[in-house]
Amino acid sequence: MLVACLVFMTSLHAGTVEVYMSNAEASYERLDIVDSMAWYRKAAEAGHVPAQVRLAYLLDNAEENDEALKWYRLAAQQEDAEAEFGLARLYASGEGVERDYEQAVAWFMRAADQDYLPAIHVLALAYEKGQLGLKVDYDQALYWLGRGADRQDHWSIKRLVKAYRGGELGLKYDPETASALERTLTAATTAGP
Repeated sequence: MLVACLVFMTSLHAGTVEVYMSNAEASYERLDIVDSMAWYRKAAEAGHVPAQVRLAYLLDNAEENDEALKWYRLAAQQEDAEAEFGLARLYASGEGVERDYEQAVAWFMRAADQDYLPAIHVLALAYEKGQLGLKVDYDQALYWLGRGADRQDHWSIKRLVKAYRGGELGLKYDPETASALERTLTAATTAGP
């Protein structure tokens, strides 16, 4: 009896969260951000991680950084890559929290380790240009570009093509490798979804 009751309560809760999310997305599509945020907040408070991330994103864009930090952190602690990235951005910019490049890099790494492409881009650039308190490290830049390229990420592949064509990032001029990479980019583009 207790198990049946718990199953019913869980399905009731899931149904409620689905309604909150549906209402939030409908409001968002109507560009009613205030109403959308209210619905996302209900789902977020019910523990729905995607709602926590979406609410944090909207709060971040509304410059409500303290509350954005709270929701990003909660979702990031549940290993959501988008939330980890959002939290990293707040640490990197010092919005809602004291700027802390070490924390920013740690959260970017967690998101990138889940193959979250925006985080892979940030790390590749940070190592290439010596940003976020990191020293220029072409090996690390190439590592992250390679991770992106392995996932058919156009930005990563284009950057590698440019590096091979220009002898950048410590690579030797290699037009054959650049052309081969371009072919993978073309193949991925023509293959479609």
